[in-house]
Amino acid sequence: MMSKPLLLLSNDDGYFAEGLQALARTMRDIADILVVAPDQNCSGVSHKISLSTPLRLRKVDRNTYALNGSPADCIHVALHVLMKDRKPDLVLSGINHGVNLGEDTAYSGTVAAAYEAQAHGIPALAVSTNQTKSGLFHFKNTARVARLFARKVLNGEIANTAMWNINVPPLSSRGMKFTRLDNRSFKSSVIERKDPRGIPYYWLGPYHPTYEAVEGTDYSAYREGFISATPLKIDMTHNRVLNSMDAKAAEQLYREFQNESD
Repeated sequence: MMSKPLLLLSNDDGYFAEGLQALARTMRDIADILVVAPDQNCSGVSHKISLSTPLRLRKVDRNTYALNGSPADCIHVALHVLMKDRKPDLVLSGINHGVNLGEDTAYSGTVAAAYEAQAHGIPALAVSTNQTKSGLFHFKNTARVARLFARKVLNGEIANTAMWNINVPPLSSRGMKFTRLDNRSFKSSVIERKDPRGIPYYWLGPYHPTYEAVEGTDYSAYREGFISATPLKIDMTHNRVLNSMDAKAAEQLYREFQNESD
């Protein structure tokens, strides 16, 4: 009898988050799971790793651990401590409380956890959804999408060499589209306050991204009511620019450097 696949689950909202718990409940239908997630909300920490702070694991229940670190820390510690004898077949990060679209993926701790898995050679999914206009999350529907996608990756029906960033509309969807990341601009501010001693401190102000909504992008698909699935990789090389440069240009730059004065 073949053993079930082994999945590692994490997120950036914390081990207690409803989205992660919904994902764990649904994934138990197809696999054995281990949950290693931050002990507090770590939204927006991107790919932070802890190099100057000791990390401590706390066992929450039989299959769940909380770590006083970032989402990327959670994956790293899970793979090298808890799962050193058997690596997971797949890593799932989420379900994030809020979508991760376009260039916002660079800020996301949820996406970073999946990137960390990819850096270790393990297939990964980052899964996110948004709340409805009434402020409710419908995680069960998103978890079902994640389960189907996980099953397809495990079976080899969907490429496991990419890290898949999946964003699911909060209620019903019109279908699914494979997409690329959208571009966006945003308006934000830095709000200055002063403490009782008159020393200034700062809050990052409201964040209002504006996406281009170009056809074929994740935001365009999501806005139209489709599930968006975007294959990502940790290699951030700008190949179009690289291919536009040649060896002669590099040689010319180096000659100019040699002629630079102090």
